[in-house]
Amino acid sequence: MSIDPVERRFEQSFEAERWTRFIQDCQDIEQLREAALGLVQQLAQQKAASAWMASRASESENAKLQMLARMIRQKDDDNTTSPDRGM
Repeated sequence: MSIDPVERRFEQSFEAERWTRFIQDCQDIEQLREAALGLVQQLAQQKAASAWMASRASESENAKLQMLARMIRQKDDDNTTSPDRGM
């Protein structure tokens, strides 16, 4: 049972609904402006965090592939230099 990473969790849906209601009900332009600026900062921070996590995941996957390639090369080298190879 895996959770789709794009699917919003309950807490996220609740938070989005809370912000939607605040924006719809708010009559004060200054409150709306402050809320919008806060949301823009939060979005920028989330994008930066997502980019960092994607970069780290990519680096980790590349390290695993490099290790696998070294192991394959080493095994191939061992097989070509083994004295029992022709028997």
